[in-house]
Amino acid sequence: MNDMFSIGFLLLGILLFIYLGHIIARKKGLNPVFWGMMGGAFGPFMLPFLLLAKPGKKNQDDPAK
Repeated sequence: MNDMFSIGFLLLGILLFIYLGHIIARKKGLNPVFWGMMGGAFGPFMLPFLLLAKPGKKNQDDPAK
């Protein structure tokens, strides 16, 4: 029973860092899918790299952005 709670908290933490990486990257104009995957793989170690990354360039000609 205790193992199930540990696995649940681990999955919750992974989902949290995926969400944080995705949201912060989208606000900075970076690739949110890439940073979400990095958040899932590396957890809190991804945050300093993402927060120190330069904002992406917005292409005015591309209506998808």
